[in-house]
Amino acid sequence: AIDWQRIRLQEDFSELGSEELSRRVPQTVDCDFRRGMVGACVPGDSVTLYGIVRYMPTASAFNKGDGKNSSSRALFVLYLEVKAVVNIRRAFSSTGDKADAEFTPLQLEFIREIHQEPERFPLLVGSFCRQIYGQNLVKAALLLSLLGGCAVRAPGAEKRLRRRGDIHTLLLGDPGLGKSELLRALAKLTPRGVYVAGNSSSIAGLTASVVRDSAGDFALEAGALILADQGVCCIDEFDKMGADQQALLEAMEQQTVSIAKAGIVCSLPAQTTVVTAANPAKGSWDLGQTLVQNLKGVMSEALLSRFDVVFLMRDERNADNDVALSRHIVRQRMAAGLPPPTSRITGVPVGSHGDWANSQAAEQQPNRVTLQERCSAVPANAALPQELLMTYVRYARQFAQPVLGKAAKNRIKEFYLKRKANSHKAASQLPVTLRLLEALIRLSEARAKAELRKVVLLSDVEDIIEIFEAGADFEEQLPDEPIRKGKTKANNIVDRLKQFMDRRAKLDGIREFKDRELRSAAGAGVKEEDFDKAIRRLNEQENALLIKGSGTYYYVGAQ
Repeated sequence: AIDWQRIRLQEDFSELGSEELSRRVPQTVDCDFRRGMVGACVPGDSVTLYGIVRYMPTASAFNKGDGKNSSSRALFVLYLEVKAVVNIRRAFSSTGDKADAEFTPLQLEFIREIHQEPERFPLLVGSFCRQIYGQNLVKAALLLSLLGGCAVRAPGAEKRLRRRGDIHTLLLGDPGLGKSELLRALAKLTPRGVYVAGNSSSIAGLTASVVRDSAGDFALEAGALILADQGVCCIDEFDKMGADQQALLEAMEQQTVSIAKAGIVCSLPAQTTVVTAANPAKGSWDLGQTLVQNLKGVMSEALLSRFDVVFLMRDERNADNDVALSRHIVRQRMAAGLPPPTSRITGVPVGSHGDWANSQAAEQQPNRVTLQERCSAVPANAALPQELLMTYVRYARQFAQPVLGKAAKNRIKEFYLKRKANSHKAASQLPVTLRLLEALIRLSEARAKAELRKVVLLSDVEDIIEIFEAGADFEEQLPDEPIRKGKTKANNIVDRLKQFMDRRAKLDGIREFKDRELRSAAGAGVKEEDFDKAIRRLNEQENALLIKGSGTYYYVGAQ
């Protein structure tokens, strides 16, 4: 008896880039391993196999007689008898040193040319997903997720993961803002990018499933997280997954997927960057409610804390922005798409010397504008084609390994301690844990990777803080008009009063209110009878308000 193993090899996602190939199901072939090659790969690995194509008859060909199976006796199944295997994932990691042969001389010449620019990150943001107007800071956060930080591994032969380098991102907000299009564009920027929809995915589809093969034995089939190992897994409609979201807890932090099914107990690698998009509980973000109320039933707090960047996208009322957005959409339709971009960068002045990003001038910028303004200043004709953008991101991800500078360390520590000290004062902020500190480090390293820097500068941390603060603006506000329609005036007043008293109770600990305070919170133009009905409902039906007399009320809700 000899050791024997059968695997099923599937086409690589990077080979399905064209429009024609992406419309068909990836082809598969069975492969047989023997003797020392058994266990040379696990589900999710990217391998190159060398062997001999063999054939064997189907099971029906062994049936004797001239019965109904006689017509299928000439059917055979092709398989590959493997003689050699090259496991690309085990030979090289996403942060290891790969041979320069992977980049053609023309690609390396492009990287040298773009390396002459004073700043490259705004150019990358302006070149990413150009069909979506604006959203520069959202695009910046997604590109930083693709670049990733520097993973910390334990010394030794196994090199166990101590601190992950993958940056997980969550996009929250109103529908119709292009979240799905951004996720699709991000998945196309990496060879191992997988895009799935949460409303049609299961736990087995995300992690791994156990199936029976043709011989009757149990076998593992890799899911989206394992197939996207060393890549990006984009999950759209994340709020529709329900309890299946809990399958991501281990993969997002420990970077593995543990399987214990049908007698198979193993741990599969899943060093995957998870980028998701979700809508709030009511479909759109309710400014009159807190963060916990908007995310009730969408995801748990344990899962929310595993995301390094949580970006809130709101459809704000801005006449100038609406005019620019409509002009952008109409121009795309009239021109049948965007004009072909040029590879020559003309929007940013070229420096006089080669390695400007690692020079002293990169740190000393007294008149430095915000990242939002720098990204908006990139002209359309300076955007990079997608192939060149993929090349630069792949090069930066593989070869850039920056370390934190002294000024960057102090700024990260200062920002974290400030957020930690003010975490108890705001009910609508994300929970501040040590994971926030690690997220700031990873994002700062990714920002330095975008510039091919060796040291993380203070300016890199400032850009990260700008992205973090712009995306985490969850401060609730009292609406100027009722948000929910189809209600009576008294019920709308009840909602406003409860929002006002909830906020005062959580932020300031105040539960006693005067009559004039509640009338002011109810809004101008409220009739006396409607206000009295609202007070009676809070007192009699909901038991949330106690009348103490002399125009004083005590709020007992939101304990």
